[in-house]
Amino acid sequence: MVKDNGGTPLFVFIPLIVCIISIIFLLDIRRRRNLPIQFNTIHDEPDLVDDELIPDEEEEDLEEDDAGEGSSTAVRVRRVGTKRGEKLRRKEQMRQYREYMEQQRQIRKAQEEIYEEEFRRRKLEESIKRTDEMDKRKREKEKKAKADEKEGLKKQKNEEKDAKKRQARFDKYKEKVKKLVKETKLCQLNDLAKLLGLSKEEVVDILQQLCAQDMEFELCLWSGTDTFLFITRDDYNDFSQSLKGKGKISVEDGYI
Repeated sequence: MVKDNGGTPLFVFIPLIVCIISIIFLLDIRRRRNLPIQFNTIHDEPDLVDDELIPDEEEEDLEEDDAGEGSSTAVRVRRVGTKRGEKLRRKEQMRQYREYMEQQRQIRKAQEEIYEEEFRRRKLEESIKRTDEMDKRKREKEKKAKADEKEGLKKQKNEEKDAKKRQARFDKYKEKVKKLVKETKLCQLNDLAKLLGLSKEEVVDILQQLCAQDMEFELCLWSGTDTFLFITRDDYNDFSQSLKGKGKISVEDGYI
């Protein structure tokens, strides 16, 4: 058995030597494989933009063609993967865009529902307001009608009361008025009112009733509301005969 100077057998170092040689061999193989990939990657990067123009249906053909091209397979797979990534990116953008549009549609729908609800609320408030105003006007109209009716009844009662009072005064003073008027003929109503202890308006009212009800007063004359002339049909006949006989009449003769 071979031993070194220290007494350790040489076969113990054989596995270590084999491992070192294998590592060196693998590193060399890796170096040789990496050089073409780096070279092709550097020169093929600008083609990634053009590769986007390749239709989607050609991707499988490209992958099959690249499978037998040795070291260029890695580059082609990377280029197809980049296009696939771009496609996925666009797909994700479209998905986000659709989600955004759906969100906007939902927002518009919610806003429209809010506007419609607000519109219905305003219409309801306006309807309630109109109903309240109509009820208010109706109540005011009914209240006014009741007040007018009450006022009319009050006025009617006052008129009836005044009529009774006038009739009672007429019944009380008509004979006195008739006597004084017949005696005086031409009466100043203020003087007549003082004699009777009445107002001028009350005397006028009594004389008006006499002219309307008593045939003896049907030909009497008024001078406004200040002077009253009592004249009968006999007085007219005497005046007419005197005028025919004399042909004229003086002021003194004309005074009855």
